[in-house]
Amino acid sequence: MSHPNILNPNDKPSGSKRGIVYSEMGEFDILGHYSRLLEEDPSKSMPIAAIESLCALCDGIEANTIHELLSTIQLGSDTLKESVPNAISLTAGCDLFTRFITRHSHDDPRDFDTFKRKLQSNGHLFAQRARQARSIVAENGLKLFLDDAVIFVHGYSRCVMAILLHAREKGKKFKVICTETRPSCQGLRTARELRAVGISVAVIDDNAVTYAMNKVTFVLVGAEGTLADASIINVMGTQTVALAAKNINRKVYVATETHKFVDMFPVDQYMIPVKQNVIVFNPPGVEGAMSQEELTFVDYVDPKYITSFITEMGLMSPTMVGDKIITTRLEG
Repeated sequence: MSHPNILNPNDKPSGSKRGIVYSEMGEFDILGHYSRLLEEDPSKSMPIAAIESLCALCDGIEANTIHELLSTIQLGSDTLKESVPNAISLTAGCDLFTRFITRHSHDDPRDFDTFKRKLQSNGHLFAQRARQARSIVAENGLKLFLDDAVIFVHGYSRCVMAILLHAREKGKKFKVICTETRPSCQGLRTARELRAVGISVAVIDDNAVTYAMNKVTFVLVGAEGTLADASIINVMGTQTVALAAKNINRKVYVATETHKFVDMFPVDQYMIPVKQNVIVFNPPGVEGAMSQEELTFVDYVDPKYITSFITEMGLMSPTMVGDKIITTRLEG
């Protein structure tokens, strides 16, 4: 039975707007807050923005009991997930923060107000530590760089960029081959930012992946989410890159923070929780490929094509990643 001060997600008031958390304790535009965080700081990842939005929700809505506080966080998490077309990445942040708060809620508070302030403070500290993870990933990624390496990248990943820019700062000598990553053209953004700091970049058509793969030392890609079987969800075309690398024995490294680990088992391309109109027969008025509109198409990449993950915890094999996700679930 729902607590009287918390509105059931299915019982929202008439005229309710998408992305708003409604309760008798107040209303909070969690989608608006989340969107502003990403707009104000393009370097911020979606899981971090989700965690910080849940922290802001805790600060903005006055809860009087532990149950109200936990219910509000869960409602905020559910509302945010329902409001974003591709919620895989932010789901990791929401679930991680919820487990963190729930775990600390088992303490026996004699003074709820003091307990709530401590819990909220711990939440902000958790978000701060998550933000610092990328710089640690960048440092751990240096272990892969040999002199005159040629690195293949696909799409645009903040973690991948952090590794490459850090390697440049440390005097590593390397070149980069990146795809245009059509139709989003994320690869062009990658090329512009790398060239701006003096890194030599070759941009290739997406259909030249196999041709170029023979010239590379290893592949380095990011991940929107890393799933419980150590598969990843990333920009469309990543599976093609991984297949090409596997075919000629090139290693594939995935750069990601552990707050992007998601407890999901999608099985294959068509089981991921994202609606994608990639294959549409005879759409009226469309001659070429379907438009992505607001949604960037994503790919499922089988863990058998992944050599290792570069995380703030160090290099992790796919087996280690899967074990970590399962262990986190059991601890929660």
